[in-house]
Amino acid sequence: MTQRFIQVGLVTLVLLLGWAAPAAQAQTRDSLRRVYDTRTIYGYGDKYIMGGQQLPFRKLKTEFGPGVTSDLYRQGRQDRAVARLLGVGAVAALVGSAVLRKNEQFGGIALLVAGVGLNLGSLRFSKKSTELVDRALWLRNKDVLFGGR
Repeated sequence: MTQRFIQVGLVTLVLLLGWAAPAAQAQTRDSLRRVYDTRTIYGYGDKYIMGGQQLPFRKLKTEFGPGVTSDLYRQGRQDRAVARLLGVGAVAALVGSAVLRKNEQFGGIALLVAGVGLNLGSLRFSKKSTELVDRALWLRNKDVLFGGR
């Protein structure tokens, strides 16, 4: 009799756990999805989206707490500024080269080479900036979703 009672109790326990466990997992999945939809930031090119709204690059600053993510964002922002400065310098050098070469003056080729070099430097800093900001966003989103594990 006692063994039969234990068997019925175990079967009942397994059935109850089997019935309650999916509901508990669904609740966890739903709340995690809600946090993902409203609090994570993801980027499309130079645009960033959080909660269905677009965030400009400068507004990302407030989304990073002190620590590694803030440092990565700050370095990415500095590299982005350098990339823009080099890009403007490249355009100026290429325009200057075109003017000098049109007027058949010396230095046109040198400015052309300088403009191409500045443009390549701009691309390098731009790529590095994107990588740093993407890494900062990844770490921030991980902390938002899973806590500081």
